[in-house]
Amino acid sequence: MSQVCTHERRPGTTVCLRCRHAARAEARLRLKRLFLRGSAVGVVVVTFIAAGLVGATAIRAKVDDAAANRAAKAAESSNPAQQAASTPSSSPAPSPSTGKQAAGSVAHLPANAAPVTHTATATRGTAPIAPVLPMGSSDLPDGVTALRGDSDVVVSFDLTMVRTRRADKFEQFVRSSLPVIYGRGVRDLLARIPYGGLASQGELLTELPRRGMRIPVTGEWMIRLFPETRPGQDGPLVIRYRVAVVPTGE
Repeated sequence: MSQVCTHERRPGTTVCLRCRHAARAEARLRLKRLFLRGSAVGVVVVTFIAAGLVGATAIRAKVDDAAANRAAKAAESSNPAQQAASTPSSSPAPSPSTGKQAAGSVAHLPANAAPVTHTATATRGTAPIAPVLPMGSSDLPDGVTALRGDSDVVVSFDLTMVRTRRADKFEQFVRSSLPVIYGRGVRDLLARIPYGGLASQGELLTELPRRGMRIPVTGEWMIRLFPETRPGQDGPLVIRYRVAVVPTGE
């Protein structure tokens, strides 16, 4: 319904300028209200999306941890020899008088005594831990594969969400995948190293492929891990690593 103009017009004027100005002001006001409503709806949508992403990330982290635990249990159950090796022997308990000597350094032991390690079956010349994966290729969570050989394990992860050139992301992957390879006991070894202590051992793309990461196991043994790279669009990418338990001096 058109509004009747009540303004006084000058002779020869067919359009009321005041009515036109009022109509434009009302149109601007309607546009402003529409924009404010659209902004409010956009804020609500973005909030819901952000909450969904946070929830999905938390759920994915729990699922990944559960999958890693299941894979580790399955690998341990498929290798009864490793379970037997990791079971402490029934050696007599040390007396209170010898407790302090056992807690001391290896240098205080007699020359013909075996060094004290965290596993009773570890002897000189025998690695105290071994892979719990069966020989050959094994599938790990998130499409990662592991190939166990006679002396080492090669973990391949040339996948969009896993391969990386970031040191912190690679350290996080190492901390989550090593317990799947060597069993849950490796979590205790990694927990002794502050987060960032692996990545800080050298530059990921240049030094560590040559020198390797070192994770102490006992005074005589360590886990040696070498990241391996391939060329990428923006530079080298770490797409697998090779890991083995070796004497500390190597």
